[in-house]
Amino acid sequence: MKVEQIESVVAVEDGLPPLQAMVYEELLRRKDEVFPYQGDELLQVFPQMKRSAMNWTLWLLAKNGQIGKMRLRLRGRVTTVYGSHEALELLREHIRQEAGLA
Repeated sequence: MKVEQIESVVAVEDGLPPLQAMVYEELLRRKDEVFPYQGDELLQVFPQMKRSAMNWTLWLLAKNGQIGKMRLRLRGRVTTVYGSHEALELLREHIRQEAGLA
């Protein structure tokens, strides 16, 4: 395919297993979204992936520093959310604004 035909490109970090690379690419495309642990949003993108595989993949990507994670209270419950580093920075800024700290 010609380079001009490619609409967007996400560089994947070398050495990631295929499953982690797919999830990593998706998170990089969604720089303004975070995804809760045990959530369904990413499972809708990857319908053949099991919930346990998704959770394990998110945990590994965060552990290795490719993505970020944050614990917060969401809908009255403490949960962990995962996302790109940019998405988590947006979330931190949003929380500061909501708290009146910005």
